[in-house]
Amino acid sequence: MTNPPFDSDLAEVLSAAGSAHHEYEQNALNGVRDELWAGFYASYVLGRLGDFTTASRLAALLDEVDVPSNWAEAAAKHVTTTLTAQSDSMAPTVTDVSDRRRFEIAVDGAVVGFAKYRRRPGVISLIHTEIDPAHKGEGLGTLLVKTALDTGRAEGLAVLPYCPFVQGFIDRHREYLDLVPAERRAKFALNDG
Repeated sequence: MTNPPFDSDLAEVLSAAGSAHHEYEQNALNGVRDELWAGFYASYVLGRLGDFTTASRLAALLDEVDVPSNWAEAAAKHVTTTLTAQSDSMAPTVTDVSDRRRFEIAVDGAVVGFAKYRRRPGVISLIHTEIDPAHKGEGLGTLLVKTALDTGRAEGLAVLPYCPFVQGFIDRHREYLDLVPAERRAKFALNDG
């Protein structure tokens, strides 16, 4: 039997997933051989994280694994069904909770992080971002900051990124640099180059 050629991103996600879904592992894929479990579990985790493109690519790789076709077909069908059923309930949501002066991100209805801000006319200062440690590495901070910045853009606000996480995000995603006033960029170590 050959192993599917996981790229480093898939291996990293699989490694970070740990055994959080032990009960799922024990019950959901009865009859699927242990050697295949890692691939199916990786696809399941990627789907929970909302990365359906990579999950689908992994499912396609699993079809190439050297096993009787009924095993691969049954597992691929199960993964697809599971991801489809969970896509709506597990999708993270970001909400601007103005009375708390923060954007909150929730997964399955539970708040797991926030980006605290201060507003004044024409400006939003993003001062602190926090994600529950149990959800680190799931891309929730990125989604949270992206939503906050997109909201600032939609409302025509200048952004002052006092939070180091937000500064790093803008530095990596230069399409948001224009939100930071040019005369303030050096203060936040955000050069135009």
